[in-house]
Amino acid sequence: MKWDGVIAGLAVAGINGAIALAAVRWGLQQGMQVFMVVFFGGMTLRLILVAVASILLLKLTAVHPASYIVALIVAYLLFLLLEVLYVLKNKAEKSPSQEQS
Repeated sequence: MKWDGVIAGLAVAGINGAIALAAVRWGLQQGMQVFMVVFFGGMTLRLILVAVASILLLKLTAVHPASYIVALIVAYLLFLLLEVLYVLKNKAEKSPSQEQS
């Protein structure tokens, strides 16, 4: 395992996770319809951007491909899980206050 590939994979997944968090936080403030578009559309757009970034990174640099792919997939799935858990937690916190209104 080469560390340059691991670091690159974690960096790409980390940037993706940060963009996801910003989009989800914004979408949750806008209402459910906007949130659904942001959540699912953003997930699709980010997946495409990660694929393009990965192709460019692997073609234009000497990053170890196997290390990069393994680190990217593991970190991507972890950040995706955290994104879903954040949404569920946020929705659960908002539900009781909406019922009392």
